[in-house]
This record gives sequence, C-alpha cells and structure tokens, in this order.
Amino acid sequence: MAPATVEAVRLYSVAAVADRLQVSENWVRKQITEHKLRAVELGSTRAKTRVRADDLQAFIDSRTFGTEGAA
Repeated sequence: MAPATVEAVRLYSVAAVADRLQVSENWVRKQITEHKLRAVELGSTRAKTRVRADDLQAFIDSRTFGTEGAA
C-alpha cells in the first residue's frame, strides 16, 4: 500500500496576517478570539498561533462587498 500524499498547507503568523491586511496584530488576535478568523494553535503560547491561507482568504471573502450584479 502506498503512503498517503499530504498536501502542503500555507500558514501565516499573526504578524504576517496583520501585515497583509494592514492592521495591528492586536486586531488580528481579537478576530481570532471572537471566532471571526479561524486559527491553528501549534503550542501553548500566542507566538505559536498560525492562520491557514485558505482561512485568511475565506475571512477576506466574507467581508468583501460591492460585487453583486457586477458584469
């Protein structure tokens, strides 16, 4: 039996997410704490919190407006 193929998952630190969104790290952490942005806990410290690329994209998509009816 062949081993299962594992697809790589892109993870961003809270600082990287804040930089991409041009907001503060505290704002990103608040979104995570309020369960508005999904996060992965890789350890027992805040420094080990990561956001999956697809979860960041879903967060952005859920807050995107003005595209209804666009041709």
